[in-house]
Amino acid sequence: MKNIALSATLLFIAFLFACTAPEPENTPVHDPMDYEKVLGAPEAVVETEDFPENTISGPLAYAPDVPKLNTGDVVHVRIDVQHKLIEIKEGVKFWAWPFGDDVPGPVLRVKVGQRVIFKMANRSMETIEFSPPMPHSIDFHAALVSPSDKYRSVPPGQTITFEWVANYPGVFMYHCGTTSILQHMVYGMVGMTIVEPKDGFPGEVDREIALIQNEYYLKEKEDGTYMVDFDAARKKQPMFVAFNGKPAQYVQNPIKVKAGERIRLYLLNVGPNDQSSFHIVGTLFDKVWWDGNPVNEMRGMQTVLLGASSGAIVEFTLPEPGTYPFVDHEFADVEAGAVGLFIAE
Repeated sequence: MKNIALSATLLFIAFLFACTAPEPENTPVHDPMDYEKVLGAPEAVVETEDFPENTISGPLAYAPDVPKLNTGDVVHVRIDVQHKLIEIKEGVKFWAWPFGDDVPGPVLRVKVGQRVIFKMANRSMETIEFSPPMPHSIDFHAALVSPSDKYRSVPPGQTITFEWVANYPGVFMYHCGTTSILQHMVYGMVGMTIVEPKDGFPGEVDREIALIQNEYYLKEKEDGTYMVDFDAARKKQPMFVAFNGKPAQYVQNPIKVKAGERIRLYLLNVGPNDQSSFHIVGTLFDKVWWDGNPVNEMRGMQTVLLGASSGAIVEFTLPEPGTYPFVDHEFADVEAGAVGLFIAE
């Protein structure tokens, strides 16, 4: 009798489960990425033009500043390439090949669905007495287009125009794609694109900050200036590792915030060679969106691991007044300059 009663009980439980359990194959699942994508674009155009005085225009800003979005369905963006003497720290200058006016290049901010009409002039012939002109290109990781067309190399003195539509939200890299790509990247041809969801990133924040980590491979010349050390780059032996282009700059000039305010940090490791283990001493990351896409959410993380070209958005609060170091927790990189301070007031 006991066995019969037990069997009846088990059958009743199984019946209840069968009646209440969902049927995955029939249950509609909302995909937040389920919207119409725009793939490809018209053929790029390369032409000669009169260069404007400014090297950038559009929803752009140099990190740590984050640009405002442009309204409208179409966004016009210009980022020219030049060869320019850049000082990355006191006494350390080299002839870089920046997008715009600095290394890294400017942060671009658009939103899903916007069509970007992009223009880039190769102005490397303007300083021929100091740095030889050469072809350059740009590769937007945020775009879905033919690289053989849009990312073609542009001769000195020429301008390329092409367009692309932002299909996915996130934090993406852009860089020169001309051979040797490593050479062009260690000369500073790197930058960040932020793509917002159509309705904006979820949640409210008090402060937005952009941080781009990059490596420098340099050696000193007889005249006291520096040049790129391509052998060191191939061996992955950087002289400096920096946030926003200048090693340890935020130790001398900390980023000031308010205790208790919610901060959204746009992170990108442009490499070109090494990974980053980003960490802030004294807090945890409430939210981490891998590659900056809110669908890819993690909570309560201590460190964000970013491979070369990987991005993320992290949100956090500094709990009380004080000094909060931020580092690449691979401490050889800290020694090379990947360190800064938040001052919470």
